[in-house]
Amino acid sequence: MKIRIIHNNGLVTVQDTGRPQWRAAGVPASGAADISSHRIANMLAGNSANAASLEYSGGHFSAVLLQGGRLAHAGAGGRLLLNGVEQPCQRTILAPAGALLEIRPRQDGNFSYLATSGGWNVPEMLGSRSTCLVAGFGGLEGRSLRSGDMLEAVMPAEYDLSGVWTSPWRAGEGPAVKNDETTIRVLPGPESDRWDADTRLRFFETPFTVGRRRDRMGVRLEGHFVPAQNVAMLSAAVLPGTIQVPPDGHPIVLMADAQTTGGYPRIAQVIAADLPLFAQIAPGGKVFFQETGIEEAEHLRLEQEKVMRKMQLALRFKMQEYAIR
Repeated sequence: MKIRIIHNNGLVTVQDTGRPQWRAAGVPASGAADISSHRIANMLAGNSANAASLEYSGGHFSAVLLQGGRLAHAGAGGRLLLNGVEQPCQRTILAPAGALLEIRPRQDGNFSYLATSGGWNVPEMLGSRSTCLVAGFGGLEGRSLRSGDMLEAVMPAEYDLSGVWTSPWRAGEGPAVKNDETTIRVLPGPESDRWDADTRLRFFETPFTVGRRRDRMGVRLEGHFVPAQNVAMLSAAVLPGTIQVPPDGHPIVLMADAQTTGGYPRIAQVIAADLPLFAQIAPGGKVFFQETGIEEAEHLRLEQEKVMRKMQLALRFKMQEYAIR
């Protein structure tokens, strides 16, 4: 698989599972904002979870296939078209050389992922191919893709087809994001005791709105909340999913490219199982936070992993059944 970018007026970057092992040195983890959709796309392409995919977020992206091959697209934020025909989400697709590939936005999500056999081949930086936009490294020159860029797969092209072939089976049930009202589970933050009990309860009863001030570093929520009784603090460790409350009272949920330390009180931490769901909530979507405990958070993460493993086994069986290798 090899592509040449024709047009991109959104944000499309190369991402994998990131470089969390470097956070102690002050390096953002980066990686896919919706790690679940990234993994599903890679499963369909026959890859490990750490293979590099293209993360799409908004705008119109188009490319021509210089070499054909196997593709997979997953995630609530985009629609994949080949030669003008929309392709079903979360299925394996074989596409010929010369095909026009397009990704266009969907209204009920933010991110989608395009994987190919072997993953997209860009240099590794600190053990990852992920793009870190805030530091300008990784991926393709540390930036979003643009017209004229060329990318190829780690593996050579496997198929010589005259038309597009789409598998009759899919991975899972497809995107299910409810932007009208989504409940996101959280753990108490290290500074949650800087709010009294009544105010903390109000945090969980307040409907927040996902604002348009968002990027891969963080998402600002609309819906005023009371700042901490003591806002002043030394910088402390933060990570993707940390919810900080600055003095203006508008919470910020940190995302994949989050800094490693922050100086605002941390009222809560989005659990790992719900962070991909939160990433897909489009601007204007309503969010309620629900407090949970560490044992429940671990249980939910393990259950999510079991679903992924079952999906992977089912896909391997189907690939063998249809002789897609």
